[in-house]
Amino acid sequence: MGWLLPLLAAVFACNVFALQIPLFRDRLDSLEEDHTRAVTAFKLRHVFHHGTGINASLHRRLDVAETPAFETAPELFYLSALSKNVTRLSQRDPDFMESYLAYTRRPGSIKISGFDWIHERVRTPNISDPETLATLARMTADAYVGVPASKDWIDVGAPFNESLGFGWDNTGVRGHIFTDDANRTVVVAIKGTSSTLFDNDGDTVTNDRINDNLLFSCCCARISYMWTTVCDCYEKSYTCSQTCLEDALYAEDKYYRALLDIYRNTTSLYPSATIWLTGHSLGGSMAALLGRTYGVPTVAFEAPPERLAAERLHLPFPPVPANESTIWHVGNTADPIFMGVCNGPSSVCWVGGYAMETQCHSGLECVYDTVKDKKWHVSANNHRIKAVIDMIAGYNNTPTCVARTDCQDCFDWTFS
Repeated sequence: MGWLLPLLAAVFACNVFALQIPLFRDRLDSLEEDHTRAVTAFKLRHVFHHGTGINASLHRRLDVAETPAFETAPELFYLSALSKNVTRLSQRDPDFMESYLAYTRRPGSIKISGFDWIHERVRTPNISDPETLATLARMTADAYVGVPASKDWIDVGAPFNESLGFGWDNTGVRGHIFTDDANRTVVVAIKGTSSTLFDNDGDTVTNDRINDNLLFSCCCARISYMWTTVCDCYEKSYTCSQTCLEDALYAEDKYYRALLDIYRNTTSLYPSATIWLTGHSLGGSMAALLGRTYGVPTVAFEAPPERLAAERLHLPFPPVPANESTIWHVGNTADPIFMGVCNGPSSVCWVGGYAMETQCHSGLECVYDTVKDKKWHVSANNHRIKAVIDMIAGYNNTPTCVARTDCQDCFDWTFS
């Protein structure tokens, strides 16, 4: 792939659906042609599991249609869609994007505004529809579901080394792949954080916490001299190495690189499909980072603020008004993690070993004011995916999605 970097530098320098559901019929009849909405049935087809840490070379696929272990396998998930103008990089195939990421991390690389952008009409989830939001939330909940041991996993990465051990809940990242019958649209639901704090404990807890602390802290979780840091970028009081942080986030054994492989193999299976991404908590933030990388529609639920991580990874931010984003962050005011206030010695995050210091999401925030409307108390319990599903069901409408402009991450830190 080394030959792509010079080529990439040169390039830069020169530079809906068949099934209709009666529930939505009245809405379909009342909309203008350019915004016609349709409803499609999706079904779980595959699960990708990508290893991290010592298992970073492991990447396997389970074809659900051939494995009756999933309770949700026969279930249909109905989603409404509409078309939207999207601005994204004109080239987005995985080889190009990985070269792009490597290039933009080099000293003196061209400013992102100088890249080649394209404007095109894309099918997106209808986030103004409560039923669609609730269904996407159920898809993200599906990614937490455990699966019995199976011999049907297919290696799609390096050959599996049995001596490293392998389990469904072992270290790694999972993506559940849903498609419609025509394989026209694919939804990738990414598993979120496993933690006793959120009632979904599992063997991924340690690695989930490491990636949480790497992505959402100012400097490697260096919030107290008593904390164990997750990288060696801290230099002195409120000073951190920017290059070190970027390298740590992009490391082969961390979650972001694992997601790049999951996306690569998903598009290899469905090269002509429109891809949508979704996820909850850490999975939502990772979906947003992946969505920004490839310019694909993303709905993240209760995701910790990830804009700082996106900037450290040098992900593409289209030169368009923020309200044209196709990354939607759905959350509620009673969730301290989503709101960026789960920090400080008295917080449940601090007690649990999570350095959640960021406050800014990229894309749009769609915030349910559950504190005002439902009298919910601010609590990490309101971060759980079940609470999200119940929350959406408790409203007749979805909130207005806006870009937040009044936040700043890590203002008291210096990054050298």
